[in-house]
Amino acid sequence: MRHPLVRRLLLGNAFSALGSGLTMPFLYVYFAHARGFPGQLVGLVFAWMGVVSFAGAPLGGTLIDRFGPRVVMVVGLVVEACAVASIGFIETVPHAFVVATVVCLGTVGLYPAATAMLTRLVPEAERERVYGIQFMLMNAGLGIGGLVSSFVVDTTSVASFQRLYLIDAATYAAYIVVVATLPRGTGRVPVADSEAEVEPPGGWREVLADRTLLRVVAVAGIVITFGYAQMEAGFTAFATEAGGVPENRLGWAFGANTAVIVFGQLIALRHIGGRSRSRLLALAALTWSVAWVVIAASGRVDGAAAVWSVVIGLGIFGLGETLWAPVMPALVNALAREELRGRYNALQAMTWTVASIIGPALAGLLIGSGHAGVWAVTVVTGTALGAALFARLRRHLTPLIDGTAPEPLPVSPERTGP
Repeated sequence: MRHPLVRRLLLGNAFSALGSGLTMPFLYVYFAHARGFPGQLVGLVFAWMGVVSFAGAPLGGTLIDRFGPRVVMVVGLVVEACAVASIGFIETVPHAFVVATVVCLGTVGLYPAATAMLTRLVPEAERERVYGIQFMLMNAGLGIGGLVSSFVVDTTSVASFQRLYLIDAATYAAYIVVVATLPRGTGRVPVADSEAEVEPPGGWREVLADRTLLRVVAVAGIVITFGYAQMEAGFTAFATEAGGVPENRLGWAFGANTAVIVFGQLIALRHIGGRSRSRLLALAALTWSVAWVVIAASGRVDGAAAVWSVVIGLGIFGLGETLWAPVMPALVNALAREELRGRYNALQAMTWTVASIIGPALAGLLIGSGHAGVWAVTVVTGTALGAALFARLRRHLTPLIDGTAPEPLPVSPERTGP
């Protein structure tokens, strides 16, 4: 990576992901087992986090466009670090709701702000590569953190979790320092566009009037709901209940998924340049459909064969992720007006929030009521439908936005760094 500011941002993000990996797999376990909160109330805490994230996303996008991504990231990271540190000292359910709210308010603008900043620091031709490397490093950090925590956490010890959450909070420090020490104005609207209004007439109204953007995020919402959003709740429940896979073997599947992403992302990046973004997203969705078919086979076999089905299936899922991660944000940012880039990325982030609410609820309804087979058919069909819709989306995109035409050469001098 030739851009020093981009390297700093990516490494800071990866270090933060390492800390998140220590705690992410255990939040439910911490609340339900270490603190003894009723499972139904823990579920409500998770649902509330989705509601807060969804409601706060528009505000995050607006703040990014008004004050720039750097300010939003620094404030958000500080707030989230403090909230994460306090998770280990939650003692009551109301306290859990308060801390969960603060965590979500801290994170609500981080992804859109980071994406907007990276987009403005590199030329169009390098954006997909940067998004892909960011995703790869994040997964490496999450994977390593999860592996380490699985050996050191004691699910019956509150003190064990307190240490983990304090370490997680401490890892934010590196990322905060990286972002706070960036040159003033980094990631803001480029100088070439300085004559444009910082707060364009219409704001969110203009974003929502972009029918092509709405098509993109609507199809993405379908794919994420039946794809990504099923990885934890739906996949785990199906594999253990319908497939009879031992819980301690699920780590193998998630390990395979992380390994495919970490080792496959750079390979994927070599082959996606200049190709149709809509077709690449269709291929990602189709890959996930195939992955669900392989995973669904675990319900028809026994023993080691079932284990291998879920391991291979989640590995195949990782192949789709190596396409989705660099291409989806590149498409959204190709559509975005420069002074509305924060809002465009916030709308993309909102599709994840909606999917994270609908997806697990759907999985719980179907698998929990004994209809695991219906769940399998639903996710296979849903991702296949998304693939078909992305393939049809190409007619609504210009060659430049679809990534098949050369992009203009002029870029902001800001991207070269100090």
